[in-house]
Amino acid sequence: MTSFHAVHTLTGRLLDTEANADRVGWGRPPLLLLVQDRPAPTAPHRTRRQMRAVHLPLNDTRIGRYRAGLADLLADLATALDINQPVARPTLAACVDVGLITDLLADPTPGLRLLAWAVCYEDVLVESDDLHEIRRVDAVDADRRGYQITRLRGEAHPVVRVDDHDDHDAAATRSALARLVQSTSRPGRITPTAS
Repeated sequence: MTSFHAVHTLTGRLLDTEANADRVGWGRPPLLLLVQDRPAPTAPHRTRRQMRAVHLPLNDTRIGRYRAGLADLLADLATALDINQPVARPTLAACVDVGLITDLLADPTPGLRLLAWAVCYEDVLVESDDLHEIRRVDAVDADRRGYQITRLRGEAHPVVRVDDHDDHDAAATRSALARLVQSTSRPGRITPTAS
């Protein structure tokens, strides 16, 4: 179970990711994040943990090969990382470095565990007859808790939402991220190798 402190720290990391994207500006490709934690080497009895968020750039021009875009890419990645599926998928490999992901998941660091998967992307929000550019950071942690950070273009501050319950009306990316968490956080799973 993810501790309150870990949820708070993860939310802070996601906010940092969105703030960095805001500083860089609009029109950037989506970014996938793998968030893991491990016991802090200097902590007594290894009670404190260190968090790392690895940013994995996505090739947005290649994502267009997926019918439903980002949601389909995330679902394909979850399938590819499942122990019973082959990793070598040309469309997926053109979008993200699957070999790097498998290496990160196979890291032998004692006590290393998956904390969450997240994606930062730009979208269009349709309200009434108006279209608004919006940046979203969607995440799902190992407890299947959903995180969503949104910022409309021109807004000074993002809106943060953390949801402990499965939301059937959530963005398609959330269900794909949940599937990704499920396929990469099983205890004792054998990590596939890129070929």
